[in-house]
Amino acid sequence: MRFTTTLTTLTTLLLTTLSTALPANPIIRQTTCPRLHPPSTPRLNLLNRPDLGITTTQTLTFTLPVPDNTPADINNNTPLPGGPCTLRAVFPPHWEVIDTSAQAGGAPLAVDVYAVDGPAAGALVGTVSFAVDAGGDDMGRERVVVVNSFACRERMAYRFELAGVGEVGFVNGFDEGLGVEGGLEMVVGC
Repeated sequence: MRFTTTLTTLTTLLLTTLSTALPANPIIRQTTCPRLHPPSTPRLNLLNRPDLGITTTQTLTFTLPVPDNTPADINNNTPLPGGPCTLRAVFPPHWEVIDTSAQAGGAPLAVDVYAVDGPAAGALVGTVSFAVDAGGDDMGRERVVVVNSFACRERMAYRFELAGVGEVGFVNGFDEGLGVEGGLEMVVGC
């Protein structure tokens, strides 16, 4: 009986010591990655209205800071350390995305994304929908829409155009009304 009591006491002491020495959740790690927003682009507005003879595209350019020890070439194709670079859109709660198809009860419009520069210049690098389905309610949570990941370069430019007929638009950068940042961004190194 005394052996069992001693063994139980030692086991309890050992488990208590281990549980306080280990982190509460060792699998989850908080990481922060640099996020870059394109300068001078306060809004993404895409329009494809053949009935009015209007089609617009928009090009966004991201310029990454280059470490002092990285040689640059004349075409800005020098890969940067710390990649990949992920082009994505982040929509915080209550971020308004205008999509004429989704607002009319249809499927969200697809947006084609093309590389403007770099080794894949002119190539289609992603197709995404920024709005949710007409029946979807995402106003209370953050949404992230990933376009694609690339090798990081000092300058990365992408052209956005609608794949269907209609209009898509949203604030890109800081939204004064919500007091938060959102829209298109480049995440480096995650």
